[in-house]
Amino acid sequence: MLDLMQHLAARFAPARAVLIGLAALGALAAGISLVAFEAAKGDLVLFPALVVLLWAVLGVVFIDLFARIPKAPEAGGGWRRWMRGLLRRFYWLLAMGFLILGLIAVDVSFSIAREWFNDRAPIGQAK
Repeated sequence: MLDLMQHLAARFAPARAVLIGLAALGALAAGISLVAFEAAKGDLVLFPALVVLLWAVLGVVFIDLFARIPKAPEAGGGWRRWMRGLLRRFYWLLAMGFLILGLIAVDVSFSIAREWFNDRAPIGQAK
């Protein structure tokens, strides 16, 4: 699984700059919607901006975290083999945490999307 995550992170590494731009755009849109708009109108911009920000940050963290995973230790003994095995176990722990975080992000995204769709009223109709 770690090798698959490393392969995916290396494959998506060129998209890192785009993800950073999307995160900045999401943060900017969320900040502007909090400051410049009323609550009801601001939520129409705030909710999608938060989802974009959330997924862009998760993408950047995934690429940065899993782009360089140490190889599995070779046969034999010694300090280096032990440290490499310990470091791979730490990456397994990070991978499990990241997968749980991804599931939480999916749940949060669905909750935000549900609120966003519920808050939108048809044009010309007051809430």
